[in-house]
Amino acid sequence: MRIVALMMAASVWMCFPLDGAQPNDYAKSENWLCRPGRTDACSGTLTATVMAGDGSHTQVSYHASPDAPIDCFYVYPTVSREPTANSDMTPGPEEERAAKLQFASFGRVCQLYAPLYRQTTLAGLHRDFHGDDGRSSSALAYDDVLAAWRSYLARDNHGRGVVLIGHSQGARLLTRLIAEEIDGKAGQARLVSAILLGTDVEVPQGRVVGDVFKSIPLCEKRKQTGCVVAYSSYLATQPPGADAVFGGSLHAGSVDACVNPADLTDGGILDAEVPAVGRAAEIFGTTFMENPGLLHAKCMEAAGHSYLAISVGDGAESQIVSAALMHTQAALPGWGLHILDVNLALGNLVELVGDQAKAFAASAR
Repeated sequence: MRIVALMMAASVWMCFPLDGAQPNDYAKSENWLCRPGRTDACSGTLTATVMAGDGSHTQVSYHASPDAPIDCFYVYPTVSREPTANSDMTPGPEEERAAKLQFASFGRVCQLYAPLYRQTTLAGLHRDFHGDDGRSSSALAYDDVLAAWRSYLARDNHGRGVVLIGHSQGARLLTRLIAEEIDGKAGQARLVSAILLGTDVEVPQGRVVGDVFKSIPLCEKRKQTGCVVAYSSYLATQPPGADAVFGGSLHAGSVDACVNPADLTDGGILDAEVPAVGRAAEIFGTTFMENPGLLHAKCMEAAGHSYLAISVGDGAESQIVSAALMHTQAALPGWGLHILDVNLALGNLVELVGDQAKAFAASAR
């Protein structure tokens, strides 16, 4: 509901891009939200309450691996609550929370890099949607991500494999970056994979490569590298309709990509790491809640949309989880489970990247 309120408030804000904005220097540590070897939004221990099918629970902790053999480069989604069209470069609690809940878990299998960037805010999205005059706020956001990527390659990569991870606005910017800077170029050899969730990654109907990316396919096998995972999630019982924001194709003969990470790891069973909020946060005090074996996923098509259909199985928590997911989808009509795209399969994605890292290292040898 907070997002809805912000979007309504955006209609009365005065929105403008940062005229004359200077390029960011990503050689400076302060222009990064997360970097290896320091205390920041991605460091520290993550905890989870794991609910068993009989209603009992245990707590587990997740720790970053200092010896992870590859890197992960993350661009966070639209979170800024600033009234200008573009955010500034001062990280707020929204940016830090996004990095902690969506990205920090990948520290188990890769070194973490996440640039700050002057993203398009909710106010800026409103301005762009209404076609106001002036330089698009997304141009400045992309310039920052591109500068951070080039700085990372020049100063930090040292020939290591890298996974690019983004959600929503972050995924959209990374999709463009991959198409323009990596696809079909020498740098493609270091691409371990790309995880692009909650955005449009189109492929020709019945194919796994083409359209947006000319030579980077969708992931089809567990240890496949150099490939893309992309999807937008909706409840299986409430598939996308005419008002759906995500999963639709913009071009005849193409479909929006849906790669089910559960099929690449656990046979359709989701290893969800959902943020603990409300009463759950008060009672358990952990970062995440997990319900092993309860959530399932399958790629489906409906009303011209391709999407990851989420269903809830049987268990002590099934009614609670079902109600929570229904409330999430109802809060933003047409958005599906967009705000949970990453966390619904976070455990699967981390496991998949770990497998890909091993396969990438083996191929390099």
